[in-house]
Order: sequence, then structure tokens, then C-alpha cells
Amino acid sequence: MENGGLTLEEFGRNIVDLVMTEDLIRRRATALVPAARREERELKVLGKVSRLTLDVEPGDAAVTRGTSGAFDVAIPHALTVRVETEGEAEAAVYKLGATVALRITPRPAAPLGIFLDVAEPAAESILFAEPQAGARDFLRARIEEEARRELLRLVRDRLADSRAERTVDLEEPLARALELAGADPGARDAPPPSRLRGAGAAATLQGALASEMDAQLRALGDAMPLQVWTARPDGRVDFVNRVILDYFDRTEAQILGEGWLAMVHPDDVQRTVAAWTRSLETGEPYHTEFRLRRARDRTYREHVVSALPQRDREGNIVRWIGGTTDVADVRKAEAALRQSEARYRLFAEASNEGIWFWDIREDTVEWSDRLLELVGVRRETWGGSFASFYDRVHPDDRDGIQAALKAHLEERRPFEIEYRIRHEDGSYRDVFTRGMAEWDDKGVPFQMAGGAMDITERKRQQAVLEERLEIIERQQEAIRALSTPIIEVWKGVLTMPVLGVLDEQRSQQMMEVLLEAVARTRCRHAIIDLTGVSALDAATADHVLRLIDAVAMLGAQGIVVGIRPEVAQTVVSLGLDLSNIKTLSNLREALLFAMQSSGVSVKRRRRRRARRERADDADDADDAEGTRAPRDG
Repeated sequence: MENGGLTLEEFGRNIVDLVMTEDLIRRRATALVPAARREERELKVLGKVSRLTLDVEPGDAAVTRGTSGAFDVAIPHALTVRVETEGEAEAAVYKLGATVALRITPRPAAPLGIFLDVAEPAAESILFAEPQAGARDFLRARIEEEARRELLRLVRDRLADSRAERTVDLEEPLARALELAGADPGARDAPPPSRLRGAGAAATLQGALASEMDAQLRALGDAMPLQVWTARPDGRVDFVNRVILDYFDRTEAQILGEGWLAMVHPDDVQRTVAAWTRSLETGEPYHTEFRLRRARDRTYREHVVSALPQRDREGNIVRWIGGTTDVADVRKAEAALRQSEARYRLFAEASNEGIWFWDIREDTVEWSDRLLELVGVRRETWGGSFASFYDRVHPDDRDGIQAALKAHLEERRPFEIEYRIRHEDGSYRDVFTRGMAEWDDKGVPFQMAGGAMDITERKRQQAVLEERLEIIERQQEAIRALSTPIIEVWKGVLTMPVLGVLDEQRSQQMMEVLLEAVARTRCRHAIIDLTGVSALDAATADHVLRLIDAVAMLGAQGIVVGIRPEVAQTVVSLGLDLSNIKTLSNLREALLFAMQSSGVSVKRRRRRRARRERADDADDADDAEGTRAPRDG
């Protein structure tokens, strides 16, 4: 079709080029984003409640003409985020630079206009500028995610409200296009083209557009890497793209119509035809699975097939557009993944360990059944956030949890910690948990997973064991005290009897006990009684010699008593020199020696005691005589 020497395609392109300028898109896009504003919300970071204040200031949009008539729009935003956290005196302030990326595609709109279709903005459409070196931390990453959510919400709300504002009227630009195409100057005063359309022109235009659309559809199908096909309303395939021909190594004539059924696995033909017939009769979308034979290795592989009906204005189906996807490799990977998950689940259950997963960006926490059982909570009542977990941690252990998580997320230190968590019945369970985060290419942690083990019983047994070990230690101390008794037999005279075998450890203990007693009492003599030692070797004799030397260094004289004959023979046979040591036969002789060395006269004491004994005997005799006298009288 021609209009003043222009084809329909050239005519439409002129209209779009005249109207859809980058300046127009820039002005329209600027109106689509929220104006400068302030938003406030509550934020919980590692269990602490914070108040977040977000100031948003949009800048000038940058527009780039993309492919297929679309426009890429980038709108910079300056954000100031203030975070006030409970328990912290100063607020944290972050200056962030973010860019909101939009894709705007002009589409025809009735009666005569273009609708600016804006693609649904995703999280990836909000890009943040890289922070300065050393400025990135876990809190900044959380702030960026919260700012991204808020910006997405604002942009999406604004796009929903601006739908009526996104239609560009083409009547005036169309008139200008007709003038440029060589229309009669007198046509300027004629009614707008939208009011001059006749039935013949509309039919011609519709036919031309349909033919053009069909050609573009086929070109697009051949360009796609997927298996794409179309079918007539009666279900007969009338187009397959190049990928299908290569996959089955067939010509188009062999596949069109119902030829494609020859590639279907014989066991799947009846079910496939039944599903296809049901969609043709009801007009419902076609979706099924069956096996197709690949020409390369002549094996049957699982395929997922879907098709949607294309309808005219009256609702009649004019074409089916479908796609076929080889999912054999995906199914194998899914089976391997299920097997891996089953093995890991079996391992977790066998090891009595609960599994947890934390989506840091979304702040959602998933717990396994074992972990829910550990705290006695049902899945439907589990909060599913970090705060839900943090509120159950014992108050005295929360600071440790925060410090360990911060060190792991920011410095990548290993995360392993013990803490107490509240059971549903109010009691606390001891838990040991370990985990590992995953960081994106910018070094921002976005998820973390790990396991938790109930160690309450182990801690209880450990406490019992420590208590018993303490009792045993006290008993051993008592036994050691009994095995090395120190007796003060006279003022300035100490004696220490030795029983059993004298080894290195015991000799060291005896030396410590004896030296402490000598220093405390300031004694002059220390008697070491070996009466209880049945055998003496070179090592034991060496211990005794060192003990005597140590006592001498404190100003006391060491005396050895109680050496048995067999011990004496051993000393002689070993050639030990005990000449420098004072040795006596028994404790009585050693005590007399010590007393004499201290200047006490033993004879005088003996005489004094003898006189006392004689006087006592005389008194007893007098008493007896006095008793008999009255009887004689």
C-alpha cells in the first residue's frame, strides 16, 4: 500500500521518528518517577530495632534509543539514609548514589496514538554506585537493600498511577507526516486522519499488517534458539523453525501437518494426541510432556510442550503458537539434586543436626523440621525472620551472636558459636551452631546457611563430669595430705613419716609440704622417718638427699631415722654416700638428739621426774597408814 509515494512501513516509521524523540521520552520518563520526598520505616538489623529515614532526590534522566524501537532510560537518584539504632548514642548516616533503569517501548494505542509501555522494574534495575575503599560493611549492604526496596515500591506505585498519562496522541504528528509525504497543501484544513478512515482502507491496512506480522513471526521463530512452531486452528502444524529441523534432521515437508507424530515415542502418541485434541476443542492452552527422538544419537528424550491460541477481534482462534523444550538434562540434574538433598537430609537427621537458611536481603529464615522440633515450635507459628530467631536467644548470649555474625559477614571469620535458645515450654536449650555466608561479586553477603545441634545433654554431662573431677581432685588432695603428714613432736622439731614407694612426683610433693612447714614453724630439726620404706634404690636415695639439702637451705637440720637392715644393705651395695646425713635408729633417738642439740638437759628432767614419782609413792603410803590406825585402836 502506498500513500503519497510512501509504503505503509515507511509511513509508520516516519510517524514514530517524528513523535518518539529522545527528548519526549526524557520528559515523559521524568514525570514517571516520584519527586523528591522523605520516607521513614523501622528496620531490624541482627535483632536490634533501628529507625531508617530515607531522603530521595531524583536527577535528570539519560535516554538511549535501543533495539526494536525501545528506549533505555537511566534516572540517577541521590539518597541520604539515616539509621538510628536502639542502644547506640550516634546515628549512622549513609550517602548513596543509585540509578533507576527503565525500558520504555512505544506500542500502538486506539484510536490513534502510542502507549509508552514501561517494563516492570525488577530489583536489578536499581544500581548503586560503588562505595569508597574500606567503606563497605554489613550494615551498608542492608541499607542498600532497604533503599532498593523503597525505591522499587515508589517507582512501581508511580507507574501504576501514571498509566493514563502514558498515551501520546498522534493526530497532529500524523498530519505533519502527511504533509512531509507530499499531501495536498489544502489537506491541512481537512478533518484529522483518524476521522477519515474508510472500510476499504481499514481492510487493506489490516491485511498488510497481518502479512507483515506473519513474516516477522516466522523470522523471529528462525532466530530463536528454542524449538518454535505454529499450527492452524484445526491443529495441523504449518511452521517449524530451523532449530526443530536440525534437531530431528528432517525437512519441513516431513514435519508439517501431522508428520511430527513420527518422532514421538510410541508409548506417548495416544496421550499426546488426546491432550492436543482437548485444547483444540476447548481453546484452552496446550501443555503436556512427551518423549521425542533426537536424530543425533537416536535416543528418546523428555520434552515439555506448550502452545497458546492467537485470536482475532471476534475471539476466533486464527493460529496456535507453541514451543518445545528438551528437558532431559534438566530432569537428570533435578534427579541428582533430589538425591543429593535426600542424602544431606539423611545425614542431617542421622547426625541429629538441624538445618537453617537465611536470605539476608529478604530477611527470611527457613528452619528444618529437626530445628523446629528442637525449640518445640510448629512451622505455622514460626515467624520466619531473623527477629523470630533472635527473640528466642537468651538475653545474655545475644551480644555474642551479634559479634560473631558481624565478624563473619564483614571479615569472613569462621562462624561457630554456642548459645542458649528458648524452648516453647519456657526452658532454655544449649545449642552449638556453625554456618557459612555467600557473597556476591561486590563482596556483599546475600545469603547464609548452616546447622545447629542440641548440646544440652552433653553440657549437662560435662557439668556432672567436672563436678565429679572436682570431688576426685579434693579427695586426691586429702590423700596426698595423708601420704605426707607433718607432725610437730616438739617445739622446733618436725617429723615426716614416709610410707610406700618414693617416686619423682611424690618426692616433689613431700619437699613442697616439708619446706612450707619448716618455713612456717621456723623449726631447727626435721626428722624424716623411713620406717615405712621397705626398699631403697638409687633414685629414692637421691630424693632423700635432695630433701635434706633443701631443708638445710632453710636453716634446719635434717635427720633420717628408721633405716631397716635390708635398706642399709642396699645403700652399701649401691655405694651411696650418706656420711653427710645425720642418721639414727628410731624416732625416739632422733627426738633426744634434737632436744639435746637445742640445749635441753634430758638427765635433769629424768631426775626431776624420778623425785616426783618417789614423792607420789610416799603420799600413797601415808594415806594407807592413816586408813589402818583407827582399826588398831
